[in-house]
Amino acid sequence: MSPIHSNLIAKRCGILGCALLGALGVVEHPCAAAVPSAEPARLEARERLLRLIHIARERAPGVARSQAALVASRSAFVSGRLAPFGNPHLEITAEGANKDVVKDVNVSGALWLPIEVSGQRSSRQREATDFVGLHSARIEVARATAAGRAVRAFGRAVVALERDSVLKRLLADARAESRMLAERMASGDATRRDASLAAAEAARHEMLIAENEAELVSAQGELAELSGDPTFVVLGPAEPPALTGGPSTSSGESEFPQSRALTAEARYYDSAAERARRGGRSLVSVGVVAGRGDYGETRVGGGFAYAFPAFRSNQAETARIAAESVRVHADRQLFLGLASQRLQVLRNEHQRLSSALAVLSDVALPAAQEAERAAEETYEAGKVELLSVLLTRREVSTLALRRLELFGRGWSIVGDYIEIVGELP
Repeated sequence: MSPIHSNLIAKRCGILGCALLGALGVVEHPCAAAVPSAEPARLEARERLLRLIHIARERAPGVARSQAALVASRSAFVSGRLAPFGNPHLEITAEGANKDVVKDVNVSGALWLPIEVSGQRSSRQREATDFVGLHSARIEVARATAAGRAVRAFGRAVVALERDSVLKRLLADARAESRMLAERMASGDATRRDASLAAAEAARHEMLIAENEAELVSAQGELAELSGDPTFVVLGPAEPPALTGGPSTSSGESEFPQSRALTAEARYYDSAAERARRGGRSLVSVGVVAGRGDYGETRVGGGFAYAFPAFRSNQAETARIAAESVRVHADRQLFLGLASQRLQVLRNEHQRLSSALAVLSDVALPAAQEAERAAEETYEAGKVELLSVLLTRREVSTLALRRLELFGRGWSIVGDYIEIVGELP
């Protein structure tokens, strides 16, 4: 009995066709009573995904770099803890006369101590605190980015695993058919054209499997990079999670990681501008003066000094910081205006993608399967050529693979959503 005839009998008995459609999630397998429910597997896959997100938020390279930057930023506290005094300034002068009336040398010394009286120390402390707060907020942005990347990589991996299973089943059928036609051509019972077409179909599936393996290697490599675990095992259905819940109004946009980081950056530049303005004000110096007069007497006195900031008072630094502050405030307003719109776009795209998947799973793929069965029956009856069977079979494989591509797009949408929100919906 030929492999095509065997497939036909199996499909009439509901074995091969239902197994393929059941694996693709199109129909329920006839032996579903003996198969455990898919819901526990789905819940387990979600738990694994949540664990991956948690690991990526702690171990991803971008998070590690942000944490290192936070540690380095704490050095700014040294500036905030400085005493409100400048460095003491000692000045000693000696002078003599060129007349015989005064023969002794006149020696005097002055010790000056600059003191901050315009709130420079408090402004430095505020700037240091906001600088560290900025780097803390940037860690949350890095964690959200790592979580989004992890979800996209996880989706690529599970889709590639299911695609591999589908392609290997299709390749097994194509190879069996190619061998059968090669034997029939050798006995003169089939044309060379039919044998070549069957061989090309098998080679096409081999190429698709190799390409899919490359995609799987790439996804697993990214998962290893994000999790720090090269042996991380990817399991679970290829269907992405739904975009339900989560913030959707403008009231929640200020809680997004990127929004909090921009708020912290704006706060830092505001405090830096205040520190620059106060730093432009001169310090008041108080001094003690002591020396010896013309007749050898001891002279003691005191005084104070102040440099008026008439020409230079940190104008360049203040202008640069003020410009950065304006830029960050503009960026924050732009983000707040786009975040809600972007989330709505992702939800709408995901909804329409779900509709396309429903049509593909419930209508297109079953119809293609029925067309394949009809073409094989007609071929067995000798009424059509093998090309008709191959074309209908290719349509089935194309739709099955297209379904997995839509799954991959769904995972990408969920990853983009997490990068904005910071957590799995």
